[in-house]
Amino acid sequence: MREMQIDCLIATSHDNVYYSSGSQIETISSLKRLAAVLLPLDSTPVFAVHRNEQITAQENTWIKDLRVYEGGEWEPLGPVEYVANIMKEKGLAKARIGVELFDIPALCFNYLHQLLPSVEFVDAQRIFDSMKSVKSNEELKLLTDANMATARAIVLAFEMARPGDSERQLAQNLMNLLVEYGADRVAFVALAAGPNILELHHVPGHYRIKEGDLVHTDSGGYFRGYQSDISRTAVVGKPSESQVKAYDFAVRAELTAANTMREGVKILDVYEASRRFYESMGHSLKSAFIGHSIGIGCHEYPFLGPSHGDWILKPGMFFEIEPSITIGQIRVHTEDAFVIERDGAKNVSEYRDISQFQTIR
Repeated sequence: MREMQIDCLIATSHDNVYYSSGSQIETISSLKRLAAVLLPLDSTPVFAVHRNEQITAQENTWIKDLRVYEGGEWEPLGPVEYVANIMKEKGLAKARIGVELFDIPALCFNYLHQLLPSVEFVDAQRIFDSMKSVKSNEELKLLTDANMATARAIVLAFEMARPGDSERQLAQNLMNLLVEYGADRVAFVALAAGPNILELHHVPGHYRIKEGDLVHTDSGGYFRGYQSDISRTAVVGKPSESQVKAYDFAVRAELTAANTMREGVKILDVYEASRRFYESMGHSLKSAFIGHSIGIGCHEYPFLGPSHGDWILKPGMFFEIEPSITIGQIRVHTEDAFVIERDGAKNVSEYRDISQFQTIR
């Protein structure tokens, strides 16, 4: 904040309100109901929430100055005025304020600007992204456990599957296992088989798996407000030579990226190593990234791609590495969780040896 000459930082998105306050206010996303954390540089912070969220906030937040407003999403400018009045009270009516320009609706931002015409608003996303990119020890344990639980749920869901089962049956088993292994709730389950395998985020339907089919899932859960994100591809019965070749390629691509990652390495170097591997095998890396950070949000910064190529890897960063390969009607996608340590990247979601192509019998 001092470097950017910011007098106060305001969090309004679900993820950054949770990160900065310790309270999960789900209605920020589900009902577009404002909650705001004000973090002044030289005075005590303030947490403003709707009356309905008062108990949740006061039971979980470390912030002592909790303010409660009436009204809500049916009159969206009312809460904005409430926050503006707090800013005036804190002596910030002529300050330089960092806000989440990527998150705050234009209608609300314009009204805030009208109420505080002498305030200079700047984008504060870089500050939040930088803080969240390096996890605390508590976050690392939570994310490690969450992703290992998800990998375990996928492996066992595939072990439970039998030829003739529908995609929906497999997905239902997987969702049940996610919750059984510790998820508070399911975040997402994409699952595809047979002719649906080429669809990246297929909604599981009534297709019944049969001999020779590939089965793919990309799944995650919410664990104490943090997300998991694991992808696996299995085959029904004995795999073909082409399927084995594609699977081995995806595993080697994952290891290529992971073996490049250690403290001090630029993200662009990781992406370029992956690109060279693809090209050495006669393929092109078409994806804009080979992986992404994860935490409260499923896709957090930085992404492992050119868009964040100048970012430097630091110990405590947590990534999902997710290469994929499509050859004709065959698509294989793997995704594992890795912690950046000083001397390398550690896979923390390999419940089952990833190099072994799992079969459904």
